[in-house]
Amino acid sequence: MKNYKVLLCVCCLFFANQSFAKTILPSNKTKFVSLFNSKVGDYELVSGDARYCDSGSLMWLDKNNTDLGFRLGSLISFIDLHNGTQTNKVPDFCLVTTKFKYTSIGLTMDLRQDRCDSNNDILDVSRTLNFVSDTQLEYLIKNANVQCKFELKRL
Repeated sequence: MKNYKVLLCVCCLFFANQSFAKTILPSNKTKFVSLFNSKVGDYELVSGDARYCDSGSLMWLDKNNTDLGFRLGSLISFIDLHNGTQTNKVPDFCLVTTKFKYTSIGLTMDLRQDRCDSNNDILDVSRTLNFVSDTQLEYLIKNANVQCKFELKRL
């Protein structure tokens, strides 16, 4: 009987830990658009490599057509937003596959270029934009070990 009590306590601790853990819930594009609209503004680069990130406005390319995508400053852009995975053959170039994953705090875009006419054009990269708090966001390029942090400018 003593072993059952120990096992019961361990299980309770495990479930309590899981219920209090912060999780990033899956989301969809519609929820992301709503989240994004609440974060639009001017952001200042707090840390990161200036070759990949710069201060500037977080805004839709066309606020009437969110499918076109958005930009942050002049160096970061996410274009042709869609749900799931899309593959297109670009004539005289490559097979281009994009995959968007929306979460409750941001999005990740996986871009793969393969079957290219030139081996120099082969690419496999993952980029993420996360809203860390009400006033902070983070941009990551996984394969290049790039991490940039931004703070919403106060008026």
